[in-house]
Amino acid sequence: MIGKRDLLLSAAATAALASLSTGRAEAVAKTVKEIEMPEPTGFALALGGGAAKAFAHIPILEAIDELGVRPAEIAGTSMGAILGGLYASGMTAREIREFAVDLLTRKPQLLQRLFLSNGRTWQSLFNVARPAIIEPVVLFETVLPSTLVARFSDLRIPMKIIATDFNSQSQVVLEEGPLLPAIAASSALPILLTPVELEGRVLIDGGFVNPTPFDVLDAQHQITVAIDVTGSEFKSRKALPTGMETWIGSFSITLHSLVAAKLACTRPDLLVEPPIGHFKTMDFFRISDILAAAEASKDSFKQRLTELLDGR
Repeated sequence: MIGKRDLLLSAAATAALASLSTGRAEAVAKTVKEIEMPEPTGFALALGGGAAKAFAHIPILEAIDELGVRPAEIAGTSMGAILGGLYASGMTAREIREFAVDLLTRKPQLLQRLFLSNGRTWQSLFNVARPAIIEPVVLFETVLPSTLVARFSDLRIPMKIIATDFNSQSQVVLEEGPLLPAIAASSALPILLTPVELEGRVLIDGGFVNPTPFDVLDAQHQITVAIDVTGSEFKSRKALPTGMETWIGSFSITLHSLVAAKLACTRPDLLVEPPIGHFKTMDFFRISDILAAAEASKDSFKQRLTELLDGR
């Protein structure tokens, strides 16, 4: 059963996976500036949402780094938008992995990082009077590293971020303006994270409309590659799930169903589904296990992507 304390930590971890101490942030920022990224190669990459299961993107990003290639563009939803934003800003997949594991295997450290040091109070972050527990923009401003660029135009890889317009019940593709509010909007899971108001629209988690957004990529000019982490291995259980488990499980079912329906109509050139379906959506503190399970997809991904690129 998911405890309230772990639930809050898990929600915070959605953003805090990328937080850095001041010294490390400066070091990584320096490294990012010194690294020459390869020229864009003929493929575009979609990173799907799936909360903790989206850590499976990291080994695939590592495989891309190991091949010495670079996507021409990235599309991301929810956690895919967070990881994609860090990667498109210039962080390597190895840097993302090292810090995420370091942060999420030590809960006291995560709690310590969530103490606000910029003059804000805990009430600005956690407020039960709002339509959700956590204010995502405040959280993201507090914990995301300095390596995350300020605007879409500053990204080293062009990016599209998917959010859901709550009022029109439709997809919104964000690709210009401030980057952080767009990431916050794409990750604003109802009940946990407050909706984000952006350009007159009320935006919530992009997973409700497009969990694995390969269809917004430029398929006419690029090979399309999608990493789908919505898969689940459903198991029978005797005990009834708790209310919170039912809500989270229902969200996972919705994501998986949406992706399955889309794949029945159109498919990317390369679809990768890491074998992480047995993990739960909020298994943030099992990051090492998720990464280990996703490693199984790296070699076949590298081979298939190389074949596609060589065939152009």
